[in-house]
Amino acid sequence: MKMTFGAVLAGAILVVITVVFMTLGVSTLTFQPLPSDSARPLTAEEEAGRQIYMGNGCVYCHTQYVRPQDWNAAGGAPALRVAQAGDYIFQKTMLLGTERTGPDLSQEGGVHPDDWHRAHFTNPRYTSPNSIMPQFSFLSYDETTKLIAYVQSLGQKSADARTNVQKTEKTKIVASLQGKSGANGVANDANYSQAHLDYLKTLVPSSWVNTKSAVPPTQRSLLHGKQIYITNCVGCHGYTGQGDGPAATYLEPKPFNFTNASVQMQHSEGQYYHFLLFGLPGTAMPAWGDYLTVQDIWDVINFLRTIPNGGLTVPDDQLNSNMVVRGGLAGPEPAPFDQNAEGFQYGQNLNYPTPTAGPPPTGSGGASQQPVVNTPTPSK
Repeated sequence: MKMTFGAVLAGAILVVITVVFMTLGVSTLTFQPLPSDSARPLTAEEEAGRQIYMGNGCVYCHTQYVRPQDWNAAGGAPALRVAQAGDYIFQKTMLLGTERTGPDLSQEGGVHPDDWHRAHFTNPRYTSPNSIMPQFSFLSYDETTKLIAYVQSLGQKSADARTNVQKTEKTKIVASLQGKSGANGVANDANYSQAHLDYLKTLVPSSWVNTKSAVPPTQRSLLHGKQIYITNCVGCHGYTGQGDGPAATYLEPKPFNFTNASVQMQHSEGQYYHFLLFGLPGTAMPAWGDYLTVQDIWDVINFLRTIPNGGLTVPDDQLNSNMVVRGGLAGPEPAPFDQNAEGFQYGQNLNYPTPTAGPPPTGSGGASQQPVVNTPTPSK
């Protein structure tokens, strides 16, 4: 008996359907990964925030999945944690996303404190001046609180640990500011209490405290630092440097006020470098080491030293090293680094001492290598 074309076609379709079902359907139904070491269920508040996240289309621009080939924000090192199947075991609908118009959020929890997120959702330009994210100021206070709770859950148990650090450090910093005017004793005037300034010093390893700038405050350095400040920092610290940017209304403690020269002289360039590189948990100050290079950070520090003397108000062609705050721990201008003086020769056994420009940071990102200022002498 001859088989008709229709019978052959029907049989072929049946075979294809069977293969697809056995390959995809059965594997999907039988694949039951165990929860990862970081996975946990969402709380009721976090689940409500998740619904707001989905309802407002956040998944269109943000992913929640770090691939093995992904790198960190600065592109200087692999991502610290690649997503695992067990990370999503408690999610009924996985919000992996398809496009990264905005950053991946799979480990966003605890990176910033809650008040930073409230300012960010009100107007993303308050915290990220160049952001293209739309405002979510139409959300009620309660809806924003739930959305923040969900975003702070991203990263699950790892996020919980980071969030706890944020809350603990915020309490300590606010306590060091007690006695000042403003909400909970927090103010952004330039005359910080000595107790607060001393507390900030305890947050920096002692090897960094007397570290001086590794980059001379040339006009090129100052102008570059000013450009970075205007691009990234004015949302919190303001165009005046007084800690009065548009985000400051939402933040506790307030962003640092850079306009007092005597206060600036109590902080070394090494302290500034540490705070820029690693951030300041408990405040809105993020870790810029994943976004800025070593040169960028030193240039910003050089520029910050000019703010008490009008660095933000004078024309760019008048910005010069004479405006840099000096004295105390500010340190003298270092000698320029001569890369041709290293004396590399083929087959020569070189013995390089520990760099004296500053302590080597332990973090990752674009600023993970400390610059060498003093030229080492090769062994003979």
